[in-house]
Amino acid sequence: MPTVEARVPTDRASRYLQQLCSHAARMHHGGPKAEATSDTTGRITRGTAVCELTAGPAALVLRIAADDEEQLKALQQAVTRTLERVGRRDGLTVFWG
Repeated sequence: MPTVEARVPTDRASRYLQQLCSHAARMHHGGPKAEATSDTTGRITRGTAVCELTAGPAALVLRIAADDEEQLKALQQAVTRTLERVGRRDGLTVFWG
């Protein structure tokens, strides 16, 4: 099962977790399903790909696992695009390792 992880430095990790989950939950026509399970954890699901989000005091950690590379890449791109857009004022950049 392919996996990828990113650590996005920010002191507003909980806020961005909430925004990312809220945005994903509003997607239409087969888009991701999302929920913030608390102020510090959340999950976004798209097909067989799952992104687990964890907000800490200094960073937002994103972990994606999927059944195949195609599904992983699709969710990875969607999460990156959305997070960088909502975090543009703070200059957020997502680097996947």
